[in-house]
Amino acid sequence: MLALAALIGSTAVAYADDLQLCHDQSGDAAIVVCTRAIETGHWSKKNLAVAYTSRGVEWRAKGELDRAIADYTEAIRIDPAAYLAFYNRANAYRQKGELDRALADYDAAIRLDPLGYFAFYNRGNAYMQKGDIDHAVADYDAALRINRNDADIYHNRAVAYQRKGDNASAEADLAVEKRLRR
Repeated sequence: MLALAALIGSTAVAYADDLQLCHDQSGDAAIVVCTRAIETGHWSKKNLAVAYTSRGVEWRAKGELDRAIADYTEAIRIDPAAYLAFYNRANAYRQKGELDRALADYDAAIRLDPLGYFAFYNRGNAYMQKGDIDHAVADYDAALRINRNDADIYHNRAVAYQRKGDNASAEADLAVEKRLRR
């Protein structure tokens, strides 16, 4: 009986270790551990969605965008409130040039976390790629209302202002960017 209890206890620790390693590791090692964690079937929906999202991050880092998107999609199916799955899938779609799909996922991420300024920032970048400068500026403005200390947002908004022909606003943003990067 004690041996069985010890085995069950050590198995539970191994499962927990896999989930933590899935989140903490990177590259092929993370993919292996995340896959093992997913295949155990011993997770809550939320933790399983985290494992799929973590593995998706690693697939995207390897340039395997379709595999990443598949993992993010599965995470969203399991947990429709998985902000990071929507956000990361949007980034993968944007990287593939599927901008309308990216925008839809950034919208979902923003609905789930209206204070997630990275979603506003990257949605602004997607709008820039589409040539929709006004929407890009509006999203950069929203991101800056949440975080005024991100030099990249000022830089990208300056580029948007330049494209609109508003050089005074562009120069002002570039000055703030320069100050923040010091």
